[in-house]
Amino acid sequence: MATIFLTGASGGLGHVVTQTLLNQGHRVIATVHSATNTRQRSADSPGELVSYPVDLTDAVAVDTLVKQVITNHGPIDAAVLLAGGFTLGSLLETDAAQIDTMLTMNFKTAYNAVQPIFAHMTQQPTGGRFVLIGARPALDVQSGQHLVAYALSKSLLFQLSDIINATGKPNSIVSTVILPSTIDTSTNRQAMPDADFTTWVDPQDLADMITFVLFDKGRILREPVLKVYNRA
Repeated sequence: MATIFLTGASGGLGHVVTQTLLNQGHRVIATVHSATNTRQRSADSPGELVSYPVDLTDAVAVDTLVKQVITNHGPIDAAVLLAGGFTLGSLLETDAAQIDTMLTMNFKTAYNAVQPIFAHMTQQPTGGRFVLIGARPALDVQSGQHLVAYALSKSLLFQLSDIINATGKPNSIVSTVILPSTIDTSTNRQAMPDADFTTWVDPQDLADMITFVLFDKGRILREPVLKVYNRA
């Protein structure tokens, strides 16, 4: 049983990733907004789900939580950082406040988790794995020009992943960026009811990709950036 620190577990993708990891028999440490800790096993899966409340934008609170998780559950083998947000807006429509909001939601929430978990993994003989969720507009300027704050904030995750890989190489720490196009969630379907859903990415395919790089033959990859676009 591996222990995976997971943010964004309540989202459309996070729910599927959580269940996939539980079905494979892992322990999922999920961050939530509620005020109480919960721990449960499901009769339908061999894994264990443990939820801890934390404000991911508070670096001190996240650092404290990571230390608590290590004390309570032992080493963290992997971190899957899915938390984030989205907003529209071109260069002329996007103000500084929107930039700050997206940086906080998409970059700082990831960085606040990466820093203490990375420090912990450097002390483990087995190292560890990170998975960050990028976004196609961060690389594709044609779509990014309409999502400026979102694209800029997500672009920093590629730099962060490169830094993790460069710094963590001596300690067998590897970071992967998974880069989906539009994910087929109920929220996205409601927002874009006229879209062709068949071209979108199934959340289960992304969950399978995450487990591939964490536990399967994908572990041999170094510095991977995986573009999961389906037919979009």
